[in-house]
Amino acid sequence: MNIEEKILIIDDEVDICDQLSGLLNDRGFSTKYYTSAEEGIREFKKNSYSLVILDIWLNNSKFDGFQALEEIKELNETVPIIMISGHGNIETAVNSIKKGAYDFIEKPLDGDLLVFKVSKALEIYDLKNKVNNFYQSKNNNYVANSEASKKVLSCLNKISKTDSSILLSGLNGSGREFLARKIHYESNRSNKRLKVIDFSDLDSVKIENELFGSEEKGIIKSVGILEEVNGGTLFIKDIDKMDPKVQGKFLRVLEEKKYYRIGSLSPNNINFRIISSSKMLLNELKKYRIFRSDLLKKINFFEIMVPSIKQRTEDINDLVKEFLSSSLVFHKMNIENVSNDVILFFSELVCVNNIAQLKKFIEWSVFMLSENKNEKITKEKVINLLNGFLNEDNKTEKKNNFEYLDYNIKQARESFEKNYLAYNLKKYNNNISQVSEKIGMERTALYRKLKLLKINSGS
Repeated sequence: MNIEEKILIIDDEVDICDQLSGLLNDRGFSTKYYTSAEEGIREFKKNSYSLVILDIWLNNSKFDGFQALEEIKELNETVPIIMISGHGNIETAVNSIKKGAYDFIEKPLDGDLLVFKVSKALEIYDLKNKVNNFYQSKNNNYVANSEASKKVLSCLNKISKTDSSILLSGLNGSGREFLARKIHYESNRSNKRLKVIDFSDLDSVKIENELFGSEEKGIIKSVGILEEVNGGTLFIKDIDKMDPKVQGKFLRVLEEKKYYRIGSLSPNNINFRIISSSKMLLNELKKYRIFRSDLLKKINFFEIMVPSIKQRTEDINDLVKEFLSSSLVFHKMNIENVSNDVILFFSELVCVNNIAQLKKFIEWSVFMLSENKNEKITKEKVINLLNGFLNEDNKTEKKNNFEYLDYNIKQARESFEKNYLAYNLKKYNNNISQVSEKIGMERTALYRKLKLLKINSGS
């Protein structure tokens, strides 16, 4: 528990405020309370709070707790708010969550339950902040030594602070999502959410549910991305794959700034910035008429053509250093753990087709070779890792495809380990002692690993 975490309490009953404040102070939290919404909101504007406990019925205020909730969310969209009421029911609880509250607790308050929910809410709030800080730090640095990347950076500097819609056109793995995140965190919406939706993996029904959410007889069944992203930025990956039926509905949202949950006749107001990506250039989308021209105008105030890795050769060395550095930090290692020729080797890799693949290969190489943190990651070890994965009979084809880079981390590790160990067993004629010494793994650990991966060592 963080002693610095501050909780704001807003309730019109002084006794309740005293009770809550005492209970939370005893558990190490710092609290401050007010008996009117106006005073509480003024305090929230002046000082930073990690959580708000808010009564729904505020007799001493000009507006109720729901209105106060909306005011606070406008000031800080991520702060968790726990609503409390002595006249609550299921409808009240649902309405609280619908309006953005983290949770609802009915009076008389159960002290243990309250502390539990407060602790959970603060954990989530802390995690969200860490994620946001991570993305902000990761997306501040765009390597721009090449003319192509300098042009992109110049465009970003001009457009990021606006609310204009942006189309990022370029090949898969060129860094379009990275740029979308960078734009968001440098925009005036950086304190709101960034949501990502990928149309390439969803059919039209799933897309509609993902975007709009659904309800039945006035009860929310699922919250859609549009509701979650209100006030923030929506990044749509591969928008050129959007189903024509969905295109029409999405156009209506952009024109009316309203949307309807599936199963609802009541509209909800919406305000967000749209950034989209497409493998096809704007002229190609128009030429082949695979996308509504009226929607295209809405999403494409400004087009940025994202260069491929072949157009960014001057950037590769710095990209390698950045990817390598972040991977080492993650595994609690430093640059001294890497021999000087490794950076050059990664920079000259010809088997990767794009920046995303380069990043993944570096991350997975460090991941695979980080077990013994006292040993250097050398060029020879990386080559062994690569050779262990690539099939000798079909090495050229695999180098061109590098399909394993699209695996999830568990699958990738297993594939790496199986091929890496099989390669070294073959190389040293199943001599466990030699393999153990070569790869830097104790014999007992090596035997366990071989058994786990069902690899026949021949011994």
